Amino acid sequence: MRAPAATVSTVLGTIGTVLWCIQLVPQIYTNYRRKSTEGLPRLMLLLWAFAGVLFGIYFLVQKPNIPLMVQPEIFTALSLITWAQCLYYNHKVPYWKTIAWIMSISVFCGALQVAIVIPLQKSALYLNNPRSTCWPLLLIGILAAILIATGLIPPYVDLARRQGQVVGINFVFLAIDSVGAIFSFASLLVPQGDNKTIDYLGIVLYALMPIMEAGIVLSHVGWWFRIGRRRRRQSEKHETHNINN
Repeated sequence: MRAPAATVSTVLGTIGTVLWCIQLVPQIYTNYRRKSTEGLPRLMLLLWAFAGVLFGIYFLVQKPNIPLMVQPEIFTALSLITWAQCLYYNHKVPYWKTIAWIMSISVFCGALQVAIVIPLQKSALYLNNPRSTCWPLLLIGILAAILIATGLIPPYVDLARRQGQVVGINFVFLAIDSVGAIFSFASLLVPQGDNKTIDYLGIVLYALMPIMEAGIVLSHVGWWFRIGRRRRRQSEKHETHNINN
């Protein structure tokens, strides 16, 4: 018996949410163990936090499935925690000031969501189509995608400065984040109920993450091979020198 499309979408979205619940945990643990966030751009995390807020607004109005509505809130919370670690460990901001910063931003983000979601939901109900994408909501979704993509620019700047080497970014975090985005991406490909439309903007939002994160991993792999060849050449030169002597 074939499972209903809504169930398939919810299962895929739930898997994506579970993965995104723990995605930044390896990075947070690595930062805590090293007592350093060197190589982890705090701008990326702050931009991701605000992207998560806009993500939340978009999906709270669209209501694709419960997991995808919860997911951005968790994403924002983890991004803010990791951002706070950057302040505390690398920028030596006092503990109480770090807590004050993260609490202030959290309150602002929550108030912003309430202030925008309620009017947009009422507008959608007025149009007799709760899943309709009015232009303000579309603009919010586009801005969220831009913030996510922009957030991954600082790591690429750091990669260029370090000749492709990844420093400070946990690869387990990147893997979990990418796989979670892929499952969420897949959940949006399954039309639910009588609505056969596909949320293309949501698909773009979740596709950006694994694509840009794959670039970070490939950059480090390329650096590793270059360093490996350089070390082999140096080793061969050293051996040749020893033989000649």
